[in-house]
Amino acid sequence: MYLAVPSGGFKVVYEYANRLQARGHQITVVHPRNETPQRGAAQFLKSRLWPYKLRLQHRPLIPWFTVHPQVQLKLTPDLRAQFIPEADAIIATAQGTAFPVAEYDARKGRKFYLLQSYEIWQAPEKTVRASWQLPMTKIAVSGWLQTIAQELGEAQRTVHIPLGLDFQQFRITTPIADRTRPRVGMLAHPHTNKGLADGLKALQIAKEHFPTLEAVLFGASPRPAIAPDWIAYVQQPSAQELTALYNGCSIFLSPSWLEGWGLPAAEAMACGCALVSTDNGGVHDFAQAEQTAWLTPIQRPDLLGEALQRLLADDGLRCRLATAGNQQIQQFTWERAIVALERALEGVLAN
Repeated sequence: MYLAVPSGGFKVVYEYANRLQARGHQITVVHPRNETPQRGAAQFLKSRLWPYKLRLQHRPLIPWFTVHPQVQLKLTPDLRAQFIPEADAIIATAQGTAFPVAEYDARKGRKFYLLQSYEIWQAPEKTVRASWQLPMTKIAVSGWLQTIAQELGEAQRTVHIPLGLDFQQFRITTPIADRTRPRVGMLAHPHTNKGLADGLKALQIAKEHFPTLEAVLFGASPRPAIAPDWIAYVQQPSAQELTALYNGCSIFLSPSWLEGWGLPAAEAMACGCALVSTDNGGVHDFAQAEQTAWLTPIQRPDLLGEALQRLLADDGLRCRLATAGNQQIQQFTWERAIVALERALEGVLAN
């Protein structure tokens, strides 16, 4: 089940839940088996048994993330109001949850919508746009998403709160200048919009000009079948393994076609990697072209390959971008994010 597999979107939700709980708020994270009711006796029975099955299979329930012990994890058959606890505030976390949340009565709390991505890869664009225009306060994790909300007429109901990083975990352990080994890291994600095929093409282009080039992919799923043998792969790395992976690379490659913010790219910068990324929207909060990162148009693996070659051939450029990127990313703390989120919640609740 998705609860057992690492996910950037869920990680953000759990981070916020933990930090709000630590600041004295009682938090419940609702996990539905389905967003809408399923028909038929068999589905009814499966939905009712699902919470018990999941808790038996996974102990802890979220094996890849330490959830605050006082945060309540509520497993429900679907998102009908009868399964949702009463609260002061309720936050939708994706377009599929926004529509049910919009229908709840006032007992479920004032309504908020955490915009983590422009989810046109998850639903038709008109559906995504309609969810953004629902009458609730929007919290955009990037300036790019905030701009889209403004274009949809939601400027007055949208606040921009960039995500944060845990800098106790994501930090430099191998000095930037000492990374003379040509090694590139990249996330391997099965969604087409994450650009895995483009990234692999770019790596192959760079490999042809730099035969000693090494690369390592990581992800939640098994090793991608399309990854060539010369590229290493780490499945579901632990927090310590992920930090070591980033620090073992001189460059991080982000070939995504669309990113709400881009956690792996930000994490890699915090660990001292020079970032080569597509101009995918979300990275603009921390990646400025030729200043803190090297950006190329989306779906152009040839240009990504050229960018890799440029940094591999110019160690001074790599070090300059990596150093500037590392300095830039330090402002994005979870403390900053949670204070801003708490302020936004309390501002609405006070009215």
